[in-house]
Amino acid sequence: MIRLEANAKINLFLEITGRLENGYHTISTVMQEIGLCDYVSVTETDSGSITLTSDCDTMPLDERNIAYKCAALFFEKAGMENKGINIHIEKNIPMEAGLAGGSTDGGAVLKGLNEIYGYPFNTEELCAIGAKIGADIPFCILGGTVLCEGIGDIMTPISPLPPCHILIAKGKEGVSTKWAYEQFDLMENREVRDNPMPELLKLGDIHTVCKGMYNCFELLVPSVEEIKNIMNENGALGSMMSGSGTAVFGIFDSEEKMKAAGNKLQQKNISVFCCDNR
Repeated sequence: MIRLEANAKINLFLEITGRLENGYHTISTVMQEIGLCDYVSVTETDSGSITLTSDCDTMPLDERNIAYKCAALFFEKAGMENKGINIHIEKNIPMEAGLAGGSTDGGAVLKGLNEIYGYPFNTEELCAIGAKIGADIPFCILGGTVLCEGIGDIMTPISPLPPCHILIAKGKEGVSTKWAYEQFDLMENREVRDNPMPELLKLGDIHTVCKGMYNCFELLVPSVEEIKNIMNENGALGSMMSGSGTAVFGIFDSEEKMKAAGNKLQQKNISVFCCDNR
């Protein structure tokens, strides 16, 4: 049995740069791995099939689950018979939040299976398998701070986010990635922003990074403004919705300020998670 951390991500910058003929969108984004994580255990069994278990009662535990899809594709690409595998997911990352909760579980399954079966794939090959399931999975395998372009599959490691404290907050509202992109396509006469984040990160100044944060999806989820305002009023250097939403992250230069902002949000029945960058 192998037990892995499956870390969430935030988007320090996210812009949709175009749409391909096949319907996929091209993006320019900087993804940052954070300490908030699920725990994924991969265990060999003699069941002859892929089974999923979890402490989360709202997660599908069948072939609809990204972790299941990743396991099935791993065995297919490896040309290997699956004699039985169980995947157990301890869920901490909120779903429909823009934090890659499903993708990071899938990435952890690929890494776990690769280790169990003697590393038949290198990291690049493993990322290519993950990309066939979801655009965020290659980043979840790689981790760190990465510029992602194309459909998210062109990845360039860049200067890391300076050490900081990160508060994640999510209300009851959830947004599916599919819905967010459909709504985005209805927007007209929108100016595409250049991505300054790789250059800002080179400077190594957290205040400068926070001033350059941007997410083109924020216009679709006006409810995040209340969360952002509470964070900013309680010491956040900057706050932003992550991915297609609806989770909001705030960056703080002290743990005390982060926890104070978290307490204010909890008073409004908003779920909060305290972590750091990785």
